[in-house]
Amino acid sequence: MDPVTMIEPPMLNLSVFVLLFSLFVFKLTRVDVVKSAGPPRLSEGIPFVTNAWHFMTDKKLYITRATCNRYSKVLSKSGIAQCRLGPLNLYMVAGKKNIAAIFRSSFSSDPWVLRIMKYSAGYSQADLAKFYQDEFDGTRPRGLLPEQRIWHALHSLYDHTLMNSRSVNALTTSYLSYFRQQLVDYSADEWTEVRVYDFLKISMSTAATSSVMGSRVIKLNPDFIKAFWEYEKFVETLAFGLPTWLNWPAVRARDRFRAMCLKWYQVADGEFDWDNPGPHHEADWEPAFGSQVSRGLAKFAKTFDLSDQSIGAVYALFLFGLHANTIPICTWVLMELVKDKDLLQAVREEISLANGNITNIDCFDNRKVELLPLLKSVYTEVLRIHVGVLITRTATQSVTVGNYSLAKGSTFQAPTSVAHLDETAWGTPAHPATKFWAYRHVKEVEVTSSTGLSTKRLEFSLGGPSGLFFPFGGGKNMCVGRNFAKPEVLLTVATLVTQFEMEFVSWVKLDGTISDWPAADNPSYANAVAAAPDRDMKIRWRRQLVHS
Repeated sequence: MDPVTMIEPPMLNLSVFVLLFSLFVFKLTRVDVVKSAGPPRLSEGIPFVTNAWHFMTDKKLYITRATCNRYSKVLSKSGIAQCRLGPLNLYMVAGKKNIAAIFRSSFSSDPWVLRIMKYSAGYSQADLAKFYQDEFDGTRPRGLLPEQRIWHALHSLYDHTLMNSRSVNALTTSYLSYFRQQLVDYSADEWTEVRVYDFLKISMSTAATSSVMGSRVIKLNPDFIKAFWEYEKFVETLAFGLPTWLNWPAVRARDRFRAMCLKWYQVADGEFDWDNPGPHHEADWEPAFGSQVSRGLAKFAKTFDLSDQSIGAVYALFLFGLHANTIPICTWVLMELVKDKDLLQAVREEISLANGNITNIDCFDNRKVELLPLLKSVYTEVLRIHVGVLITRTATQSVTVGNYSLAKGSTFQAPTSVAHLDETAWGTPAHPATKFWAYRHVKEVEVTSSTGLSTKRLEFSLGGPSGLFFPFGGGKNMCVGRNFAKPEVLLTVATLVTQFEMEFVSWVKLDGTISDWPAADNPSYANAVAAAPDRDMKIRWRRQLVHS
């Protein structure tokens, strides 16, 4: 038999991929700007392949190619350029004016979200059709009332359960209660070594999951948290829609986690009294589904008759959104504090003073903690440095961007890293934009008391143009979870730095071996979600004595 015909189909296709990639590397230097009728276009070494390959395997390189050399001059002049991803022609935008343009109401993220729902979450085809049949631009098709439209219902649900202060306060209180339970085994009598990222991955995801869905989901599925992090690794690669045989570890991880979510849902659904009206339908917390947003997702699934497959996908994707950004961001905040003893002490004192020098976390004033200028500056700086995502929008009508008239259905991407690391916008002579600086977003102001005594204090002030800072996206499709993400991160940090003495031990690789280098952004997360660290920080800590 011919040796070629003996290759199994998966291996044959992988061989083709390798061949194409080799050709791509050979022609990699062709990163020229070519002329076209519309915005300038980035050429490809292999048409329809080069950009798509970079987008799938190395988004950091994809963005670098799109902003380097001659191309950057064109981008700085017009703020818009064409880039082809396989068969898809899209427009990359930069600059405050063009970024603001794609956040207008005539742009939507729904088409891109549908791809995530289809491949990353695994919605059934029948349920996806319900979304496709609805329109993205907010019009009312076929005389349906707004609440009868699936997109409107989903957006309204998130607005009601994740954006209003009552719901966010309830989630925050619940989260802190569950997070405290993760700390009970640590005493003031002895030092314990922990890895920061490992610890936060388990403790924060356990607490946040429980605050949304109740702890029963973990009791029903003892490997639930482990299964989530296995799924989390593949969410982006799943979105590419590769054949199952080429991506089977990712599909298997997704389907396993989705099945765990469905198992919990079926138990909760059997217990909840759907038939009789009562306070349990609007309660901040009830024992079956847990929080308002969890119960709202269940009601949404029933209203639109979603299949079991899609119900599991609803909760799997929601939990990904809940954990995938906040936990890496919290990790970076804590790492920066531990690296700098003076900064750690300054933040610790700021938190203690705001809470009347009471370190008991039961007495924390959540709203005060969120407004602390130095802590907020550290949080903002971490968002600026480590949130490198491609904000994607689709035009729902003909639009004008960068003085170009572009058709309905055009896709636009705004890379946060280009805006967030703009040296002219954020850099100072002593502190370049690419480096973390805890005090970038505070200024010292003089305050005079009623007795005429003048003192100086820090005040939060964004260290650059607000139009070039959009870690949560913008416009009507801005991240709905941002109002919970911020207190989750800040209160986690506040709890740990006031409850524990902590000291740096060493940097370690993800396999636990000693590293000679500090953590950097894991390139596999580039321009997808907030970047997780590529290695961990080992610290030792012990609980401080608590004064009531």
